[in-house]
Amino acid sequence: MIKKGGKAGARRLRIKGTFFCLLLGISVMFVLHIGLGKATLTPEQVVQALFHHGSDEDLRYIVWNLRLPRALIAVAAGLMLGTAGAILQVVMRNPLVEPGLVGASSGAVLSAVLWLNFAAEPLVKGVPLTIVALIGGLGAVLLVVTLNAGHAGNRTRLALIGLIVTAILQSATSLFLLQGQQGLSTIFLWTFGSLNGRSWSSWTLLWPWTILGLLLSMMYAKKAELLQLGDATATGLGLNVNRSRVMLLIIASGLTAATVSVVGAISFIGLIGPHIASLLTGRKPLALFPASALLSALLLLASDWIGQSITLRLPFPGMENHQTSLPVGAVTTLLGAPFFLFLLRKSLLKNKA
Repeated sequence: MIKKGGKAGARRLRIKGTFFCLLLGISVMFVLHIGLGKATLTPEQVVQALFHHGSDEDLRYIVWNLRLPRALIAVAAGLMLGTAGAILQVVMRNPLVEPGLVGASSGAVLSAVLWLNFAAEPLVKGVPLTIVALIGGLGAVLLVVTLNAGHAGNRTRLALIGLIVTAILQSATSLFLLQGQQGLSTIFLWTFGSLNGRSWSSWTLLWPWTILGLLLSMMYAKKAELLQLGDATATGLGLNVNRSRVMLLIIASGLTAATVSVVGAISFIGLIGPHIASLLTGRKPLALFPASALLSALLLLASDWIGQSITLRLPFPGMENHQTSLPVGAVTTLLGAPFFLFLLRKSLLKNKA
């Protein structure tokens, strides 16, 4: 009993230490992120501007009106994608899945692009973009789950089906994008996942979904833990397995759709964050969900900081001389794709053994 109590105490201490380090890392990265731009600011200048101490009006305007909204949106998007990825990995019992690899992101993007093309039509007029993206994201996830029915234990099969469905949805999105040139550059950056040009109005759209999604995920964390025990055991403990699984999928799809509707499709954050978080806190959802959220927020902040350090020219007519920072979605893809291939190779070797 003493040994068990000692292990439990050590685990709780490790989890608390993990959360402290993640919060500290986010705080430091948040300040560094705000300091980066055409006019580089020192951490001291950023802190002074945030708290209105000893900073001039121009400096406060840059921080509060231009950079703070972007940093807050990066944190919120990371929290949502990390939580969505952790939920999907727990529900599907597969560490290879994330919103971008099971169709949630691409389904939400396709629905949103369709909404942008047909927003004036009576059928969709007045329907919020977030709701449209939610329907598309959830529909894509359910399609992947249906195609993998009867092979729940085959992790590699699920990942490959997700990649195929994602590729098809992305191709369909490209077809609609190629129909016209108007606004093509903006939509292109949005479908790749970008924080460029995001303002307080974008933050106003995002933060209610962030709070709601995170609260719901924690409310269902205990049910997610029961699902980890297997359907038969969970049912024996009184859990409505199908209802709980569908609700968790809706929460994950809703978090993804809300993120896509504001910042576009950002891949692999929902894969890397939960995977590393599980190594730090274990697989119990009560600790895994918030740890995944915080770690993913830190990763997204760092990725956008890297992206802002790199400029590129847009290859669109009339915009050849226009420069923009590298979309954060491109950075996360460059970082996440090798990570996914490593996990996929590991899974293939495990299946052969």
